[in-house]
Amino acid sequence: MIITKRIVFILMIIPFSVFNQAPKTNDGKEAMYNIGIGALIGGVGALINKNPEQNWSKVLLKGISQGALGGYLSFESKRIIRYAEPKKDYTLIWSSKILNACGTSIKDNAASNQDFWTKGHINIGFSRIEFSYLKKLKINYKIMPVALFNTIWIASQSKFEFKSSIKTGQIIFSNNKLSFFNSSAIATTFPGSIVLLEPIKTDFKTISHEIIHIYQANDFSPFDSFFNKPLKYINTKSNFLYQLNKFIYYDFRYLPEVLLYNFEMNRAKYYYDNKFEKEAGFYSNSFDANMIK
Repeated sequence: MIITKRIVFILMIIPFSVFNQAPKTNDGKEAMYNIGIGALIGGVGALINKNPEQNWSKVLLKGISQGALGGYLSFESKRIIRYAEPKKDYTLIWSSKILNACGTSIKDNAASNQDFWTKGHINIGFSRIEFSYLKKLKINYKIMPVALFNTIWIASQSKFEFKSSIKTGQIIFSNNKLSFFNSSAIATTFPGSIVLLEPIKTDFKTISHEIIHIYQANDFSPFDSFFNKPLKYINTKSNFLYQLNKFIYYDFRYLPEVLLYNFEMNRAKYYYDNKFEKEAGFYSNSFDANMIK
């Protein structure tokens, strides 16, 4: 038990210590963060979703190990983006998306206290396509409401970029109004979608940078599993909600992501001192240590 507590403590230190790293980064630091955050959220989620008869230490260690595995795959998916950018290779972009979906699925299963192969999923904008492998293959389509509402809001004032969306597997819009973007930004990522300034809407480096931000939101996907039990309870009390929730996946992940991003931006002395921007810049080859806020 003492050893297990020490492991949890170390895993809590690893991901958050990366937030205070030096201006420059490298694969080792980013791997440590991605593996650490996967292990941490996977372990905590597994305990939350533990069955009464299960041994808590075994559940915790299983959640940690599976979460770490998923975190490693997420890290590798981001590295693929870095290799894709110089070649402008959209095949690698799609390969990266599929690998990221595999890593995220494993982390989700870890936090749900399930075997890592139980379910798989891939997100395209506000759409979540689930694959269940138990007994026989089942495919379910679900809508993520936070991403949906953001997409509707963006679509009402931006142009949908069909070709870029097909090439990347992401929902991409363009906007020609500088006032739409914060500060001097030329692109921004919202839940489920990317918006690019119209003149640079095909710039591969910028698109790659924003895709990393999409992956960063996926890093917190296991957080959604923290609410499995309350949602199951609600479903038992209302047949209407039970039927409705068959087609809805509640994307709570954006809460911790937004809070941590804003914390980083307020703490940062310059733009790439923000851990999220630093990682996005590093893996899209757009990192500039001299760029200010």
